[in-house]
Amino acid sequence: MMAAQHDNNEKRERPTPILSWSNLNYDVKTKQQGVRRILHNLSGNIYSGELVAIMGSSGAGKTTLLNVLAGRVQEGSLYGNIQFNGTKRNPHTFKRLLAFVEQDDLMFPQLTVEETLKTSADLRLSNEKYTKEEKRDRVDMVMRQLRLTHVKDTAIGGYGTRGVSGGERKRVSIGSELVTDPSILVLDEPSSGLDSSSAEMVVSLTKEMSRERNLCTLMTIHQPSAEMVAKFDKLILLAQGKLVYMGPASQALPYFESLGFPSTNSNPANFFIDLTTVDFSSDEAMHKSEQHIQFLADSFADFRANGSQLVVHSSNDSSVSAATADDTPGLSADFSKSYISNDITQEEANLVLYEPTPTNSWASEFWTLLNRDWILLKRHRSLVLGLLIQCLCIIIFIGFVFFQLKTDQASIQNRIGALFMFSIICSYPLVFPVTTMIMSGRSVLLRERSAGTYRMTSYFFAKSLSFFPLAFIPYTISYIGVYFIAHFQYDAAKFFIGLANTYALLFTSLAFAFGVSMIVKSMEVAFIISPVVMSNLMLFAGNMANSKAVTPVLRWIKYVCMYYYSYSAFVQNEFNGLVFTCDSNDTACYGTGEEVVKAYGLGEQAIWLCIVINLVIGVGTFAIAYVLTRWLAKPRCGGRRRVGNRSSNSNSSKEGEDEGGD
Repeated sequence: MMAAQHDNNEKRERPTPILSWSNLNYDVKTKQQGVRRILHNLSGNIYSGELVAIMGSSGAGKTTLLNVLAGRVQEGSLYGNIQFNGTKRNPHTFKRLLAFVEQDDLMFPQLTVEETLKTSADLRLSNEKYTKEEKRDRVDMVMRQLRLTHVKDTAIGGYGTRGVSGGERKRVSIGSELVTDPSILVLDEPSSGLDSSSAEMVVSLTKEMSRERNLCTLMTIHQPSAEMVAKFDKLILLAQGKLVYMGPASQALPYFESLGFPSTNSNPANFFIDLTTVDFSSDEAMHKSEQHIQFLADSFADFRANGSQLVVHSSNDSSVSAATADDTPGLSADFSKSYISNDITQEEANLVLYEPTPTNSWASEFWTLLNRDWILLKRHRSLVLGLLIQCLCIIIFIGFVFFQLKTDQASIQNRIGALFMFSIICSYPLVFPVTTMIMSGRSVLLRERSAGTYRMTSYFFAKSLSFFPLAFIPYTISYIGVYFIAHFQYDAAKFFIGLANTYALLFTSLAFAFGVSMIVKSMEVAFIISPVVMSNLMLFAGNMANSKAVTPVLRWIKYVCMYYYSYSAFVQNEFNGLVFTCDSNDTACYGTGEEVVKAYGLGEQAIWLCIVINLVIGVGTFAIAYVLTRWLAKPRCGGRRRVGNRSSNSNSSKEGEDEGGD
């Protein structure tokens, strides 16, 4: 008899929930309303192997709850308790065990499906635990499970690049996370932008993988089809940040029917949305629908508080009727106790987004990222072709406009013009394409960094180094062509000094592009700021205005101007040692190149010092760009987090508002 009782107890026991939360309240500050509560006293559990959907109308708090549970809150004040596998979440390990698939498919369009998954595996799987072959086997397995094998060599596509379909792209996004073998898969609106067939396939595959891997899958979804709703193991229904239902998807309709709301829609999702949507057509309608939502929230709160007892409020709260879960069709007596738990001890509710311990060595991350950047640049054919055409144009126009310079007085102006033009050409046409490349991949950086995929230093050095050949090779060709066609001084030392000065200017220009890319958020704004800044810096180069004649109020700018140092080095390198002829018709005559340098005020620093200072400016600008990049991509959350032994009564809402976040 005791053995039978023990067996019955084991049957009633459920495994430890993989993620538990209790009494979650989330406040944000708004200009219009002051402190506004987004989530109200939410509690619940989810288990391994479950496919759980968070549903509700727009503004119900679906994405907010998803971000809170995933540890991605960015601002505001969060109260309550969240536990992972029954204990307080460890910020470092939790991020490794949670895979977050964002609503937008943030991937590089030039990479193929297999390359995208391989890069994710190389970066996020430990080299100590997995060999290269094992990583490739895992990628192949994920592609088979997600039905992607037939498109493994197809580019992701997007932004004008043809590639895989929308459904396949979404599955690649999921696969990029699943190669890490997580415990929880979180998806934000995975059906967004997909047709019904593709959306249903995504949900079917995620459920299949949840079963195969004993993986808990949590997703927000707006209006799924009836077939999709039937695939969910559990539904979490929110309305105005309040919980109106959490439990088996199959028991949701019977539950609401027991409250007096039978479904009149063939699609349960549409019925749930209609039932929980606020009517904003008038103040009276809005007030009535808010009362209705509060009634639903109170009814479910009473239901779980009473265990198997379902307490049903009347709409005006003047009378209360009760029914047991056994009396309600489709509801099991242990429904609420099995799925809702309020006995979690109050601990730290917020998961501060720490950077997790790196998975692999710095060198491994660097080479993986550098290889990916090289592939991206090689496949950006328009950029490579454009730089080659630009190289030819520089040689043709500058070289032949200033063809075979003499040593007469006219050649002085021509040399000055050629050197100044080449200085400008080494930055203007380079900054804009580099800025475009960096900013177009910034969304991928934010996604990967939020998951702690790699160190910021490995990304920055790899990204920077990948642009060096793109800049140095074409401009080396341009420099050689211009140098010999224009007939600058044929001297080996002067040739290589000029080349070194060119490289220093290119290095600083790349740093400038990185800095601008991290300062502004919009590419359009970057293309406004860059030419304005560079055009104003040109004024202090020493060509348009004599560097010694600039007003003292602005003269200091030349000392931080890359054009001033590069142009000064070019002019000194070319003019020092030249002797010019004078005709009787010349009103002004320079006899030597040194006189020209002195007249233009460009001999203040020696040539080597100009090159060194330009390199220092470049290093400083790169350092600033790195700090800005790290700040931009740093996993962080704003606001003040308050946690304590707070009761779940109505006072908690009042206290939360009084203690609003910073």
